[in-house]
Amino acid sequence: MLRLRDARTGELTEALPAGRRLLRVLVRVPGSSGLGPAHAYLAADLIRRLAEQIGLLPWVVDLLPDGADVAALRCRCDALNVYPTRETVMDTAALAGVVMPGGAADAPGSPMFDIGVAAAPPGELADRARLWIRVSDDDQEVEAGEEPLVVRMMLMRHGYGEPIAGGGRVDDAARALARWRRLVAEWARSPSGAMSRRYADAVMEAFCDDLDSPTALGMLEALAGDPDVPDGSKFETFAAADRLLGLDLARDIGK
Repeated sequence: MLRLRDARTGELTEALPAGRRLLRVLVRVPGSSGLGPAHAYLAADLIRRLAEQIGLLPWVVDLLPDGADVAALRCRCDALNVYPTRETVMDTAALAGVVMPGGAADAPGSPMFDIGVAAAPPGELADRARLWIRVSDDDQEVEAGEEPLVVRMMLMRHGYGEPIAGGGRVDDAARALARWRRLVAEWARSPSGAMSRRYADAVMEAFCDDLDSPTALGMLEALAGDPDVPDGSKFETFAAADRLLGLDLARDIGK
């Protein structure tokens, strides 16, 4: 089960009440430009992808500040391979009109969302979600050239609440992503093999433990260099992990 560190208590908390399949996520997008919105949307996207992997139905809603350029945000999310939210609202009052599919019945007065994602303290929204995670609200701009997913890779090499200092080492992320894609293309030419359950489980466990993407990426890097795992198994494991990572790792197959 997914556990996240509640920004209000500092404690790891189960993200979903027992017996519920619908995982309701509210993303409060900061008004700044730069990496702040990317942090928030990426965290929500990882939660959504993980929820689907473990058999839950994610329902993600974003709350945008007045005057937000919705088209620009959607374009940026698309570039970062972030799945569109189910619904967008522009003020807190409009949250009452959000309609989600039926799930386990809530007690009167209970929070509307299971998880809140924000770059600032939830403030007046504190009671709208069972738990809140706080992402880093960096206002720096990062250019990734022709490959926006380099930014996604760079962000996942840090914890979701960790500031990305000094431009975030975009070049390092670009080299790592290019290398993984080259390896996946090479492994795809090998005889197919069963996924490495040891590494696959470790990746899933890292994500379930407070979206620990740096540890998950480290496990995949260890797999890439493990001489005891056949190349066909490496391919299957990386391909499965990319359902969570969203890095388009199979892009160079056949080139």
